[in-house]
Amino acid sequence: MRCCSGMGSALAVELTRIQLRELRYFVHVAELKSFTRASVHLRIAQPALSRQIKKLEDDLGIQLLVRSAQGVELTDAGILLLERSRRILRQVAQTLEDVRAQAGSVSGTITLGVPPAAGELLVPGVMSALAQAHPQLRLNIVEGFSGFLYERLVKQEMNLALVHNPAQHRDVDTYPLLVEPMYLIGPAVGRGETLTAHEATELSDLPLILPARPHSLRMLAEKIYGDLGLSFNLRYEIDGLNLIRALVADGQGYTLLTYGSVYHQIADGRLSARRLENPELTWRLMLASLADQRKSQALRTVIDIIHAQVHKLVDNDLWRGHPQYPQEVEEMPIPPLAGETQK
Repeated sequence: MRCCSGMGSALAVELTRIQLRELRYFVHVAELKSFTRASVHLRIAQPALSRQIKKLEDDLGIQLLVRSAQGVELTDAGILLLERSRRILRQVAQTLEDVRAQAGSVSGTITLGVPPAAGELLVPGVMSALAQAHPQLRLNIVEGFSGFLYERLVKQEMNLALVHNPAQHRDVDTYPLLVEPMYLIGPAVGRGETLTAHEATELSDLPLILPARPHSLRMLAEKIYGDLGLSFNLRYEIDGLNLIRALVADGQGYTLLTYGSVYHQIADGRLSARRLENPELTWRLMLASLADQRKSQALRTVIDIIHAQVHKLVDNDLWRGHPQYPQEVEEMPIPPLAGETQK
């Protein structure tokens, strides 16, 4: 018992020496890969920041960072500490949020990742609803393709992300948000007009404009063509939604997207959309969140508002699809399609 007591005392001394502030400073330097950028972001002098990191290394008895002409690189110990520090700081923030929630107010900061098309539709309503109902809750937005967002989520650089067909990961919870039908997108035929359905089996040989592999939309398109035994005619590889829409509007080809991805362009008479049928083709938009934040009141609040906004958009025919609920995860598991990856 005396041995264990001694070990506990030694651990308590180590924990007393290392402050949360030092871990927060370390995380900023590690993520930004620069003492200069981190000092600007943290609003402290660079020499003071360097001293805090040196103290942390001295207290731990191991080097965490290596400076070079290219910036800052993490040692193996630094990589481990970065992962654990993110988790510690997040748990402390969640604890404070939960305590404040007992007083009836939800506060804290949530970083949400959204794909470009979904963000255009969803983010304005979500931000407005949060500002009105929970002014103490701050929502930061990161825009990007699904693979990029999911990678940052796995690295614990954000709390929540909207992604298409995410892979499974032990540190991430995923569940359906919206199952969207796919449309053949072409040049405009009339202002605000949506054409009649297009037979999926008639897609063969159409000149396509799609992102490069392994973007999930490209993988989905290739799977659709392969399953239907169709000829795949790829005209351009474009890794950018705005450019794809512009090229299609210019009459240089077609693409496969959801209705929500082109709603504004259809309303403005720049594009047309024909729903793919026989068979019906769908794309799954999922919510992915860090598993260790399941009990975060702030996270649950943001998720609830996202679901409410999705339903509102679907009800108003601005976003076409079948909304899902978080509790449907166990009732209706949807594994990734074979061969699908992300970008």
